[in-house]
Amino acid sequence: MNYIGVIDCNNFFVSCERLFRPDLVGKPVVVLSSNDGCVVARSQEVKDMGVPMGVPIFQIKDMIKDKGIITFSSHFALYRDISSRVFTVVKTLLPTREIYSIDEAFFTISAHSKAELEATLRAMKIEIERQVGIPVSLAVAATKTQAKYANRLAKKSGGVTVLDPADWEALTPMIPLQNIWGVGGKLEMRYKNAGLVTVADLIACPKSRIASMFGIVGVRLQAELAGMPMYAVSEVHAPQKSIMSSRSFEKNVTEIAVVKDAVAYHLRQVVAELRHLRLKTKNLSIFLGTSRHGDYLLRGGSLGVENMTPTDDIVFLLKQAFALVDRLYDAEVPYKKAGVYISGFSPKTVIQQSLFTDTDEVTYSPINDLLDGFNARYGADMVTIGTHTKERKWQSKSEQKSPAYTTRWSDLAVVKT
Repeated sequence: MNYIGVIDCNNFFVSCERLFRPDLVGKPVVVLSSNDGCVVARSQEVKDMGVPMGVPIFQIKDMIKDKGIITFSSHFALYRDISSRVFTVVKTLLPTREIYSIDEAFFTISAHSKAELEATLRAMKIEIERQVGIPVSLAVAATKTQAKYANRLAKKSGGVTVLDPADWEALTPMIPLQNIWGVGGKLEMRYKNAGLVTVADLIACPKSRIASMFGIVGVRLQAELAGMPMYAVSEVHAPQKSIMSSRSFEKNVTEIAVVKDAVAYHLRQVVAELRHLRLKTKNLSIFLGTSRHGDYLLRGGSLGVENMTPTDDIVFLLKQAFALVDRLYDAEVPYKKAGVYISGFSPKTVIQQSLFTDTDEVTYSPINDLLDGFNARYGADMVTIGTHTKERKWQSKSEQKSPAYTTRWSDLAVVKT
């Protein structure tokens, strides 16, 4: 029988931090958002304490102290690198898989029996954890929606769950719709107001009634829950249409040099991603934001420029970004956030001609390849261009960030015997 499965890295951000800190296994750990403002990841020990996702850190300050909770600032470069390692291993084990998020992927698999399938999944779990060190859960069922629920069960039952049609049918009267993938608070209330509380209720409801009340989304959900796949597992992804980098400042910023330093940092991030994808961009925008509290709420804004010829040249784009900052910046305004947004992509190998401008107008500086080489060898953003200040005064609060164990030679973990 053919199945659709889900592989999910358990408590992923926390697991990445524990990977290089095995002394933290079994201890309560949380990872904080940008600017160390709220909780974005929790270990199981913290979940068992009743700490909700997204809670502001100041609300649980006493609990952190009393319960000995270890806190980390977000380290997304580390998390992306570990994610890449996980899915590199997954690629060798599963012929067809669809990466859904930084810590999750769908896959297809077939087996002659439930016992055979469970054994295969356990072997894959062991191999991924052996090669990468991140705990994972694997679950399979007839559809993506069923598999997502099966994964909830897998995390509570040893990391592997197989729901065949008989298993699923037996469970449906006991599964609240609120526990189903894609059913949020408002949608759940709509189902509840229609008298649909459990998965069994939705499956038994006439399709015509579902269509009239919930449209195509409801019809597809009903079919998925009934075991008829509406969403195939596909490795083909829609081309990326935009890239953005932004961050709030630890403190309000009024100096233009500091603003430009922040914009330069974000531009380097988006251009690095652009070049990794082997794309060029036509549209560049920068935005400066103010605090949501105070007299300057409406004094932020954004400006953009459209180039006739696509480019990935960091030098050319930096000049444009700084020109936009000069136009947008107001010395009287305390800025709280800055960011860069690019769009209008085309393949790097395609040279788009223009009737109105010479293609050579967008020159290509050899410094691009030099920067790529240095940063690939010594770590991301080790060698920079466009920096205006000696210190990153704009940098958001990140006081508890772990070392860049996998992306910077100077932070390489040392093992002593």
